[in-house]
This record gives sequence, C-alpha cells and structure tokens, in this order.
Amino acid sequence: MSKIILASTSPRRKELLEREGIDFKVDASFIDETLDDSLPIEKRLCDLAMRKAYPIHQKYPHDIVIAADTVVYFDHCVIGKPHDRQEAYEILMRLSHHRHDVYTGVAIYMGNDLKTFCEKTQVFFKDITAMIDDYLDSNEWMGKAGAYGIQGKASVFVDYIVGDRDNVIGLPITKVKECLKQ
Repeated sequence: MSKIILASTSPRRKELLEREGIDFKVDASFIDETLDDSLPIEKRLCDLAMRKAYPIHQKYPHDIVIAADTVVYFDHCVIGKPHDRQEAYEILMRLSHHRHDVYTGVAIYMGNDLKTFCEKTQVFFKDITAMIDDYLDSNEWMGKAGAYGIQGKASVFVDYIVGDRDNVIGLPITKVKECLKQ
C-alpha cells in the first residue's frame, strides 16, 4: 500500500489534508523556488511544484508525493510573502477594492506517473483601507502570500470569490482527492 507524502512544510496544506481525513506524512525538499518568468504563470507554478516533488519522489519512488506552490497574482505580477509590516501594508493597499487571482500549481507523483495541474481562484476584495492597520497589528499577515490568509481575520476583506476557497488557503483539495482516486 502506497503512503502519501506531503512535500511541503505549509501548515495550511497540512491542515487541509488532515481536515479531509487523509493519512500522510510530511517530508519537504528545500530547493531554489525561483519562478521561470519566461513561462505563463500556470506553467511556472507547475514547474516549481514538480521541482519540489522530484527529490521527495526520488526518496519514496513507490509512494504518492504531493507538492504545491501558491501565489497571489495581481496586475500581471506575482505577489509573494511580505518581508515586513510596511511591505504587507503596501500589498494590502494595492489589493483593496480590486480583484486578484490566486494560483496553486500542484504536482502529484503516483509511482512513476506524474500529474500536474494549476488551479485559479478569483478573489474580490472590498475597500479594506480602514481595516488594514488593525489586521497588521494581529501579525496574521506574516508568512502569507499576498499578506493575508482567507481562513483567518482577513476573511472580512473578501467581498466574494469565484472558484475553490481551499485553493486560496494553499491546496485545491477537491481536485487533489480526484487525482488520488484515479
């Protein structure tokens, strides 16, 4: 029986798999996470997910390895994790009252078979100008792409979404489960 290995240290991906009752272990690789800007965003993320999955697949060639990478994409730019409060403020001000897209590239090795896909969710923010300082005081923005987590205090920023909410958290779990059933 194959084991499932999550090739990620993301606590949110771990929580999503646990929520679904999936039995897995964590063993992440540490690679250069530079995105290839010459590729379309979907291919960039699938490429990065494959690069994250490959060393773990080499270690567990007969098991199922799941790797992913999530980015916030706004105005043709990838918005990563802010380095400090000021950068988080600037990111949130840019996203305020606008739509942005959240992409997650996923790579799943099942033995020697590799499946990759990229999920996109559109997130529409309200005018959050008056809420930003209180949110930043919570420090919840730290370590999160786009300076927010939809599952926490920043949920009040969201007017509505089009697509998979779990994708915004960090893993399109419904689509991952479909792949695992095949």
